[in-house]
This record gives sequence, C-alpha cells and structure tokens, in this order.
Amino acid sequence: MEVPGKLDLGALSAENSTLVCLPCDNDGLKEPAYGFCQNCQEHLCETCFKHHRRPRPMRNHVLVDKDSMPKIQVNAPSASVDTADFCTKHQDKPLEFYCRDHTSVACYVCVTLEHKQCNVDYIPDVSGNMSDEMADILEQMETLIKRCKSNVEYVSKAAQNLDQSHAKVVEDIKVFRKEINECLDRMETRILKEANVIVKNEKCKQETVEAACLEIIEELECSHSLLRSLQEQNKQNKLFIEIKNVRKNLPIQTDKEMNVLHANTTNDCIRFTRNASIIDFLKTEKSYGTLSTFVQPCQDRAIELQYIETIDMKLKPEKEKSNITGLVMIAPTKMVVSDNSNKNIKLIDVEKKEVVTEVKMSSHPIDVITLPDKKLAVTLFNETFLQILSYSDAKLSLHQRIDVKEKYIGVAYGQDKLVVSGLAVKKIIIMNLKGEILNVLGCPTLLYGPIRVLISKDETFICVSDTDKSQNNKVLKMDWKGNVKIVFEEQGYKYPYGQQQLEDETILVCYRDSDTILRLSSSLKKCDIIGLEKANIYFPKAVTYCDREQKVYVSCSSEKEKDKADIVKVFHVRWI
Repeated sequence: MEVPGKLDLGALSAENSTLVCLPCDNDGLKEPAYGFCQNCQEHLCETCFKHHRRPRPMRNHVLVDKDSMPKIQVNAPSASVDTADFCTKHQDKPLEFYCRDHTSVACYVCVTLEHKQCNVDYIPDVSGNMSDEMADILEQMETLIKRCKSNVEYVSKAAQNLDQSHAKVVEDIKVFRKEINECLDRMETRILKEANVIVKNEKCKQETVEAACLEIIEELECSHSLLRSLQEQNKQNKLFIEIKNVRKNLPIQTDKEMNVLHANTTNDCIRFTRNASIIDFLKTEKSYGTLSTFVQPCQDRAIELQYIETIDMKLKPEKEKSNITGLVMIAPTKMVVSDNSNKNIKLIDVEKKEVVTEVKMSSHPIDVITLPDKKLAVTLFNETFLQILSYSDAKLSLHQRIDVKEKYIGVAYGQDKLVVSGLAVKKIIIMNLKGEILNVLGCPTLLYGPIRVLISKDETFICVSDTDKSQNNKVLKMDWKGNVKIVFEEQGYKYPYGQQQLEDETILVCYRDSDTILRLSSSLKKCDIIGLEKANIYFPKAVTYCDREQKVYVSCSSEKEKDKADIVKVFHVRWI
C-alpha cells in the first residue's frame, strides 16, 4: 500500500535528474530543491526551506540541506490515496492542519496567517489514532438517532391516542347534548369546532417534531455511512476531517432536536368537561363546556410532583404530637388518617383543613384501608384483631372486629379477601372477611419483616414492603400463591413503608429512613419522578392518591431527624 508523502521507488525515473520544490510544484511552479523536510518527506526550494519552521506545527520538523537531502525526487501523492480536502479560503491549498484552540481544520496559509499562537497539529501526524474519537462520535450519533426515532414513534402513537380521545370527546358531547334541548345547537357547533382546532394544532406540532427528527436522522445516517466508508477505505485524513465536521455539527443537531421538542410540546389526549350548571341556567349560559389537553398517564413517562400545601395534623388540641402512619381517601375532599400517637382514627376535610370527626382506638392504630359498603379496616399495634369501622362524609363509627390471632401491622383488600402482614411474624396471611385463613405466604428465609402490603388495582399481584434491623430492605411482587415474581432491592433506600399505586400502574413507595419516595414500575424498575428534591420530605410513612384530583398526600415529619409523621404534604401529579 502506498503511503502519502513517502518515497515511491516505483516512481523512479531516469528523467528525475532535476529535483524541484514539491509545494511550489503543486502550485505549478518549477523551483529547484534547496533542502528536504524529513517529517513532510518533501523537497523544498530556498524560500520554502527558510520559512518552513516558522508556523508552530512545523517548528520541530527536521530539515536537511542540499548536500544531505535525497537525490531522488519524491512524487506528490496520487488521487487514489487518502488526500485531504482543500481549503475553502485558499482553494488550491490542501487542509493539512488542525487547530485545537479553534477546533477547525486549516491549510498552510491559514495556519501562517490566523493560527500563529494556536495549538496546531499536522493532520498526517495525528490522523492515524482516531479509533477512540471515532467510537465516541459514532456513539453520540447513534444515541441521537435513537432518540429521534423514539420521538417519531411517540408522536405517531400520540396522534392515534389523540384521535381516539377526540372520538370519545365527541361521543361525550353528543350524549350530553341529548340531555338538553334543541336551543343548544349553536353552542354544540362551536365546541366541536374548537375541539377540531385543538386536534389540528396538536397534530401540526406533532408533524413538526416528526419532520425535524426525520431530517436529523437522514443527515446523521448519511454522515454515519460516510464515516464508516472512510474508515473501511482507510482514508484517515478524510476521516479525521469528517469526524471533526460531524463533531461540530452534532451539538447543532442536538440543539435542533431539543429546540423543536421545546417549541412543539405536544399533548396526545383531549378531554371534554361538562358545564354542570348548563341545564339549570340554559337560557343564560353561553358555554357548552370546556376542552383541555393532557398527557395520558403512562409509566414510561416521568411524573412531576408539584407541591401545593402542607396540612399540619395537629388540627385540634391533643395530648401527643400526631404520628400519621396510615392514609386513605374516601372522597376527593375527605381523608381518613390513623394517628398512632393519639390512638385515634380521624376523618379530615382536606379543603377546610379540619377534623370532621374521630374515633378512639383500643391501641395504637397503624394502617387503614377502605372496604366495600363504606367500611374501613384498621390494624392495631398491640391487638390480635382488625378493627372494622363504618364511615360517611361526616361520621365514623366502630362496627366489628375480625380476629387474626397474631399482631399484624399492614392490611390490604382485593378479590374479596383481606391480606395482612406482620413485622414480627414474618409472614403474610390471606383471609376472608370473616377472618377465616385461606393461605399463608412467606417464611423466615423469604420475608425479613413485611411491614405493608398493597394489592394492585387489577388485583393480580401483591406488593410487599419488607425490612429488618439488619438493613435488609426490599420490595417484593408476588402472586396470590406466594410465588415471588420480582424483587427490588437497592443500596441507599432504607426501610420501605407505605405504598400507593397510580393509574399508570406505577407504585409509590415511602422509604422512611432515606427521606424519599420511589416510583416503581409494574416490573419494579425505577421510574422518573421530578420535584422530590425540593419537597423536603422527611421520614415518610404513608402515601395515598386521589385520581380524580390527581393529588398525592404524603404523611411525613415536619423536621429532619424526627421520628413522627406529624404533617401531610399535598402534591399535584403531572405526567410529562
């Protein structure tokens, strides 16, 4: 294989008696050779020889005089070998240098005039060691291509979701329309047009994202192919230059992708909200309803917890500071809490921030859940029974007890069964509402100390918070027979406690001793959750969720390093 600039014995000729300056020869001038550069492997005329070591990149080149220089003319590289591109400013000068300060390639003239004080490399000296940079630039390109393809796939799916939800909105509008009379025709037409405009605008943004990403993909795939081709052809100089060009262009393409996504934030659903007062005020109302776009809840999306307010659980004078170990919503504005310190169950109006009513327990209540027929089940710390309560919007009352024979602290309900967990007994019991044991799950080698249990919304699996004093901390997903399907266990997350499932099937888990909440997918993989870093959640014990209002309620401590959950923090959940 020929090496550019090296002595080509095959090119020897008897006519090579007159040695000429190779740089001048490239410019069409025939100047006699005065010396020779061993680094460049070029004969030089007197002028080129004297000026050759002035530019920084050639200061260390070895020059030999006329007496010591080779007596055979070295040919210029042929077009078939790896030759560099030519300078855009000096079109007859090849790009032979790379300025690290300006991250740009340059010719001899550019280096002499514009890069005298710069750190400049001679491309043939450095172009042969590009494997690491080649791998890095290819990886960045492939990552951006994947992201763009993912964006294209998302907007395609979002368009389908938008069409489906739009059809549902139209159906809701029609059904609502039948409940009123013909005088609403004008308002119906207006709202349908508005819905169509929203869909059109959203699709326009989706198409903009798709077009921009496809353009990026096309350009990067073209550059990707070119780089591979140059690498395979061993054209190192061209490869070097192309890599540098791509590296300069890649941030531009990345910014382009980020800018188009930022400028075209898309929603894939549209919702119709009825105007509830329209029938009573038909003659005076001008609005048929409202339309709003939203992002479909999905575990592949991050959620943002937007802080709303803090509810101090000491809503009335009490002997002890509150310690809220259990939460459950019974209505959008009504929440039942178990106050472990004060031995009572409270019904709280979260809008008015006041206690509606409360019931004293025989021992310290821990967990509380809802049952069918407006019932509650409560676990008690020093009791071997579950306390069942009845509730309404304004009243709590004791109903009955279910004997469980041992002390349990966690409780859940599903498939018409009760599931209870015990930290000390290291097992989970499945029983009917009469207290008859149907199955026993777990053993000391499987469960360290099951604190809380959660039954999925589809009632297909049981999720267990499990821990012990040896700092074994894990969350298990098991079926109703006790077969463990998945385990989440990761260093840094200590003492999993209360759990709550969202409508996207992800699970919020309170890690009490780590002052944080994790969001786990249905396969117990960590999902993105934004907003916790500024929420100052200390010692979280329980969490509940209102899907109608899309609000999360977390019982936690008002102060760091305190062991009582005396406040409830309220967050709005937004999928992004």
